[in-house]
Amino acid sequence: MTAPPDILRYQTERTLDTVPAYAVGLQVKLPTGSPVYLAVSATELALYFQQDLAIHFDLEARLVKVAQPNHYWRRSLSHRVVFSRKRPATEGGGLERIVLGPDAADKLVAETHAPVRELFQHLQAGTAEIVFGKPDVPAALARIRPILERAAAFDVPAARADADRFTAIYRSVAVLPPNEYNALVLQATEGCAYNHCAFCELYKNTHFRAKEPAEFTEHVQQIVAYHGESLRARRSLFLGEANALTLPQADLVADFNILRGYFELPGQDVHDVPASWWLGNPRRFDGVGSFLDVFTGIPRTVPEWQELRRLGLRRVYIGMESGDDALLQWLRKPASATAVTKVVTALKSADIAVALIILLSAGGHQFDESHTRETARVLNNLPLRRGDYIYLSPLIIYPGGQYDAVALAQSITALQPAELDAQEHALRAQLRYDTRHDQPFIARYELETFTY
Repeated sequence: MTAPPDILRYQTERTLDTVPAYAVGLQVKLPTGSPVYLAVSATELALYFQQDLAIHFDLEARLVKVAQPNHYWRRSLSHRVVFSRKRPATEGGGLERIVLGPDAADKLVAETHAPVRELFQHLQAGTAEIVFGKPDVPAALARIRPILERAAAFDVPAARADADRFTAIYRSVAVLPPNEYNALVLQATEGCAYNHCAFCELYKNTHFRAKEPAEFTEHVQQIVAYHGESLRARRSLFLGEANALTLPQADLVADFNILRGYFELPGQDVHDVPASWWLGNPRRFDGVGSFLDVFTGIPRTVPEWQELRRLGLRRVYIGMESGDDALLQWLRKPASATAVTKVVTALKSADIAVALIILLSAGGHQFDESHTRETARVLNNLPLRRGDYIYLSPLIIYPGGQYDAVALAQSITALQPAELDAQEHALRAQLRYDTRHDQPFIARYELETFTY
């Protein structure tokens, strides 16, 4: 049966009131005759207008997403916006991502604020016709009205004030691995303990330091208060910043025990945590992830890694960059393929998932062949399996940065986009895994458009 024209649909396949994720829904008709669907899920408030416009708020009524066909805007807590669009065939196809400036972020908030405020005003005044409610109209109104009222107040000054509050707590969140974009970040340390890699500019203006237990406890309390109900959408905990896992074992144990005082983590024997366990629960998370350098701090033993796993550590992310020791030396990274192998082997012996981050196009044409060959060789000899990750991250050359200066002085020529793609394909082709049973997840990692 065809739905009436005033009933909005979900991706053209079904009416919005039948979407299981929306436990509460309300469809209204504005005085202009335009229908609007309002829905609350375990993680968000979603508003669907005509012309396939969808506006999403988290459960603290912060604007987080705006979507139209082939166009998508994601607003971060720091008030940065990443715009994505599908390129038409005439432009070569593919996906384009752009980080928009502050003025564009203000414009997005202003343009979404107007229809949301108008919708709330009509609902309050009784000038919006209620078409149906799920599970019923009174229940839907009771659940939706309070958060809609707050969303209707989320204008540009409110968005900027919220971003200032975020910055006061975090300063910034420089980077996360792709599968941790939905993590709750907790900064046990600030900056990078090494901070001399030629290719990295993320922590250049940040002095490395570790928070004392009392300060870290206060930091966690501030984060819980700031995120509030939106904690229900977060999947994991991420212990930051660049290499918190280089802290002494006793300090890390203390930090993990602080986390366990505020959050519930799965038992040590649980591996596959279903979303039904954590989704919509403000205290439950599927585990803790963190970055690790293989060359800073005191090397951990397998029993020490096992102790951290019992406390909740589930995923460790290592900036391997390359399996070519000569390239690592040129990049001013005091690591080696041998050190990476030793650390990864210890982590896997402790039943901790591992992600290796590889820097595509590092060293330009001069290192292209050895970088590809040696990286594949090292990866093939690591005990990686399903649940582990290999991220292929294109090098970002910061104009005037260390890498740019050294490459210019030594006449290192950069790979062009097509050549970078060719390097990625060549590396993938040399990897040897049982694709049917035990292959780690392999994906491109676009750092340039990260925002939290």
